[in-house]
Amino acid sequence: MIKRSPAIAELIKLQEDIGHLLSDLTGISRELYNSANHWTPNLDLSENDTEITVTAEVPGVGQSDLEVVFNDGCLQIRGEKRQPSHSEKVRYLCLERGYGKFDRTIYLTAAVDINAASTRLRDGVLTVTLPKLSNRRNQQRVLPIEL
Repeated sequence: MIKRSPAIAELIKLQEDIGHLLSDLTGISRELYNSANHWTPNLDLSENDTEITVTAEVPGVGQSDLEVVFNDGCLQIRGEKRQPSHSEKVRYLCLERGYGKFDRTIYLTAAVDINAASTRLRDGVLTVTLPKLSNRRNQQRVLPIEL
């Protein structure tokens, strides 16, 4: 389940308010400002009986700019999509692609085998595969009694 904390919602609202203010002060459209300074990759979260799969769209992000960390039941995908550098001064007429650092956290409800997890980056798509651990709650095992 993807979960956003109330604090994140407040920060997003604050960012929108700042975007409105900067748009009014500079004459630059709010959409142009927001797209140039904020980017969050879209992702899909799926599961079957044996594994959980997270697929994130990260076009233009290289392997060295990505980090995937599993800690305490949470999967974090962090990285940075860097804006291309130009050798000369460039004036954008339209800037719709987003750039910047990002951090996505996915809270997992199933137990997974971290040691068997795998990641793959291909054609701008990051795929994280997390094999599930077998359900240990409903298993029965007769324990021998030692004398």
